[in-house]
Amino acid sequence: MTTTPAAATPTDAELLTALREALADILDPSDLANVDLDGLDRDTPLLSLPLDSITLVAAMSRIENTFRVFIPEQKAFAFTHVGDLADFVRERVAAKAARADK
Repeated sequence: MTTTPAAATPTDAELLTALREALADILDPSDLANVDLDGLDRDTPLLSLPLDSITLVAAMSRIENTFRVFIPEQKAFAFTHVGDLADFVRERVAAKAARADK
């Protein structure tokens, strides 16, 4: 698992890699067989992924641990595209870095 320092704002590539790794670890093999991990990008609708509430929370937990941010559960369920998640994580990391710089 890749860990990004708290002060570094993650790139889309880093966020996508973390999400791909989380999905590869969390999803059942039969569900994973239906996911094009390489085709995952900012525009991928989260509802197109075989995520139920348990696997979504598990994936968000992995993202939280990787980038050292908190994603409220209600927010996690509100993301519609992978890019929404990426933008949220980036905003949280930047805000955390700004607080640390004070």
